[in-house]
Amino acid sequence: MNTGLQDSYNLAWKLALVASGRASEDLLDSYAAERIPVAQRLLSSTDRGFSVIVSNNGLAKLFRTRILAKIMSRAMHFERVRRAAFRTISQIGIEYRKSSLSENLPGLPDKGPRAGDRFPWLRLKLEPNGPIEDLFGKVDDTRFNLIVIGQASRPHGALGLDDMLRVLVIPSDPGNDRELARARIPQPSFFLPAAEAGSFLTAHRVRKLARTGVGALRTGRI
Repeated sequence: MNTGLQDSYNLAWKLALVASGRASEDLLDSYAAERIPVAQRLLSSTDRGFSVIVSNNGLAKLFRTRILAKIMSRAMHFERVRRAAFRTISQIGIEYRKSSLSENLPGLPDKGPRAGDRFPWLRLKLEPNGPIEDLFGKVDDTRFNLIVIGQASRPHGALGLDDMLRVLVIPSDPGNDRELARARIPQPSFFLPAAEAGSFLTAHRVRKLARTGVGALRTGRI
């Protein structure tokens, strides 16, 4: 079900932009490029698991009744294994790094979020003297969301994207600095994530809003 919902969302926003004349039909090509690999991996892993579960082979029976449970029990003692299992089952590990819509600008750290990745979950102050808030809760999944970090943003009305773009400026704050460092997000920088939206804005147009810094367009899903 999760995969079907992701497929629908991925295609829906692209169809909406094309149908309204805000994007060319080439945008629709990215749907197959992004979602077919996900479907292929899902079918492959499901087929292998199903074969082991229903197999009448003696070794397969021994493996699933005596060995598999012990292996999984021991493996789950390791944080790395638990994290990998959670990312796989929840599907938040899905990435579109090879998509034509994913664009990294020079200067991003290798271990930080890349274009096509799911944007990190962060709790930040969104106002200089405001409370700490869940950044995901502030993102509007019906529009593009530009997150500007460690710098001021220029007014974006001149781009003619008022109804398509929301700008979130992350102010300088010691707590914010620690949270951003934990996620390996440099300052100054900017990112363009959305629930499934991509880099409909080009790097040149985004740079007009973010005064400086490195960034990634199409940083995956919120």
